[in-house]
Amino acid sequence: MNSFLLQIRNDKNLKDVAHEEALPERLPVWADERFELEDRTKGALGRLGIQRLYSHQAEGITLIRQDADLVIMTPAASGKSLVYNIPVIESLLKNPESKALYLFPLKGLEQDQLNAFASLAKAAGLEKKVAGKRKSYSPLSPVICEIYDGDTSAYKRQKIRLAPPSVLFTNPDMLHLAILPFHRKWEQFFRNLNYVVIDELHAYRGVFGSHVAHVLRRLRRIARLYGSDPVFITCSATIANPTGLAEALIGKTFELVSKNGAPQGERRFIFINPAEGASPYTLATKLFIASIRAGWKTIAFAKARKITELMHSWAIKSAPELAQTISSYRAGFLPAERREIESGLKSGALSGVISTSALELGVDIGGLDVCILVGYPGSIASTWQRAGRAGRSGRASLIALVAMSDALDQHFMRNPTDFFSKPSEAAVIDAENPMIAKAHLNCAVAEAYLKTDDTVYDVPKYAPLLSTLEKEGKVRYWAKGGIWYPRRRYPHREVSIRGIGESFSIRLENNALLGEASYGRVFYELHPGAIYLHKGAPYLVKRLDLYNRTIVCCPAGDIDFYTSAITHETSETISVDAEKNLEGVIVHLGSLRITETITGYRKKRIGTGELINEYVLDGFPPSVFTTKGIWMKVDEAILNEVKAKGFSVAGSLHALEHSAIAALPLFALCDRMDLGGVSYAFNPALEASAIFIYDGHEGGVGLVQRGFDCCEEWFTATLELMSECGCEVSCPSCTQDPKCGNNNEPLDKRGAIMILRGWLGAGKTAYR
Repeated sequence: MNSFLLQIRNDKNLKDVAHEEALPERLPVWADERFELEDRTKGALGRLGIQRLYSHQAEGITLIRQDADLVIMTPAASGKSLVYNIPVIESLLKNPESKALYLFPLKGLEQDQLNAFASLAKAAGLEKKVAGKRKSYSPLSPVICEIYDGDTSAYKRQKIRLAPPSVLFTNPDMLHLAILPFHRKWEQFFRNLNYVVIDELHAYRGVFGSHVAHVLRRLRRIARLYGSDPVFITCSATIANPTGLAEALIGKTFELVSKNGAPQGERRFIFINPAEGASPYTLATKLFIASIRAGWKTIAFAKARKITELMHSWAIKSAPELAQTISSYRAGFLPAERREIESGLKSGALSGVISTSALELGVDIGGLDVCILVGYPGSIASTWQRAGRAGRSGRASLIALVAMSDALDQHFMRNPTDFFSKPSEAAVIDAENPMIAKAHLNCAVAEAYLKTDDTVYDVPKYAPLLSTLEKEGKVRYWAKGGIWYPRRRYPHREVSIRGIGESFSIRLENNALLGEASYGRVFYELHPGAIYLHKGAPYLVKRLDLYNRTIVCCPAGDIDFYTSAITHETSETISVDAEKNLEGVIVHLGSLRITETITGYRKKRIGTGELINEYVLDGFPPSVFTTKGIWMKVDEAILNEVKAKGFSVAGSLHALEHSAIAALPLFALCDRMDLGGVSYAFNPALEASAIFIYDGHEGGVGLVQRGFDCCEEWFTATLELMSECGCEVSCPSCTQDPKCGNNNEPLDKRGAIMILRGWLGAGKTAYR
């Protein structure tokens, strides 16, 4: 690895190294000798080559044995799965009727974990029930573990329901759609349910996490219906609030294990800041090729699907000899394509992959040597999660962060010590999102009558939502018994837990399926005239069929441009939930009605971002939604000072809005694309200049709530992002936003700095 680092430093295309950090090898911390395992469990571990447990594994197992609900937060590849697999194996050795439910956010994770559990079960002497042996017994013979998800055949699903396995591997989607609605068919399983394992806890944030919080509450209701009260065991990457997130998701009190005892090989972390005018994507592609040619197994993480595909295409053109050994990977690929790529990485058939965040979670792809981050991932937590993909076998590894011109990228290039000392962000959800809560209350009522004294749902608190459901004809209320009961048996399929709105299929003109897209992406990225990339090949969107939720594309040929939407947003205040006085400004938190309209799109040159042309889109329906936001009126006295300096008032307000959106991911585990904003030189409703920042999801998911809670720190970070940047008025490193529907015009950070100093009382308000 040292020779490869020297190559990077000497390569004229790769030498823009802004910082290098050596992260030393970490030695293991073993479990206390007084910690005991049952002989059969100890023997099973020995047969798998595991002679000792790490300290955090023993601590977690001890708490689970005491029936504590647990959060395990240690780095990738630290052996978290043994913390829950060992207690489950112990319970099966004591009681063969014991059951456990394992939940994973992605289907790809299920197969990895099933194989690991099956190996441990077999080593413990439970091989007669190991998955795959079903044919040796009658059709009703249960197995030790099975996967039950969307890829499971209808025939096999029926067999699993008739004879549930000891451990069921599934995902929240299947729990929501196929298990809880039909819980009577799973009575034996629920009666004996002792453990619920929730892996990759940090993945359950935002809209998805807010939905899953209700799915898990519904799970607890059904378990109690059959007399069980399972222990919940959750595993997380490093985040600021693991216990708080677990408790918000599940509604129980949790213990935390976070002191890691696992070893870690030496890691080198380098920051590469491309020279002015150089493309970070081109540089990252060259580094990716150089790494693979040097014999290192490599993963590159890009922030956007388009960039993933472009880099894959460039790599093949630059190094055609690697065409068969590298691949792109992202959501939107068909399941069979993803499994093939994962298998290729694990077997060694593939030497490298360029991926979106889709491979951030723990799908087993074998040991990697080099991790290239194409742009700061948006959070400290995600950065370390992705970096943990390299060095999984205890070997030395290299992590390279190739900076973009974005505000946070450049902040850390200028202040690398801030990166290595900064704690991880908080993962936030909002289980009280009214749209989400109402949808799941409807499902809960259909699963089991909802009574005033329900032990999971606070029925009096949710009475307004239940009344709305009654007015909509979805539930009925029996006043004498205080019971809500359903009008329909299975409303579940109307509720998508991955987002708000249904997905669209992307097809060729011959109707061949090319991929899928979430509702939220369609208007911005798949409007007529947009360029869609799939496996490096560009496709032109010909038609968007909203009624049938279909996008029709055709091959675009050899092009040198990409597209971005032109939007127009307005906001309307509905209610005020809370206020904070920072002396210089009152910050309001409340509900907003947002109207977003796609009015056209731009063609821009790949690599330079040069504007080629603009096009009008007629007839696009406006997107109107209610969400949570914060807003601040800007004092006229400060704006008079801004104007007196010759700075743009509208540009100052716009710059402050952009910078605040860029800075919020320092405190909440989110992407700036999850947020929206609008600034007004004059807002008629407030009768003042104003700035609005809001959750970009219907009903809100807790992002601006997090910002409101730490608004002084948030605004201070926003001020620092602009003040430390060397540009005079505006640049991508401080105030320009790639999502801006106004093409980042006008922007003037000088006045924005004055406004923030006035709010924070940070010295004089004059720009300096």
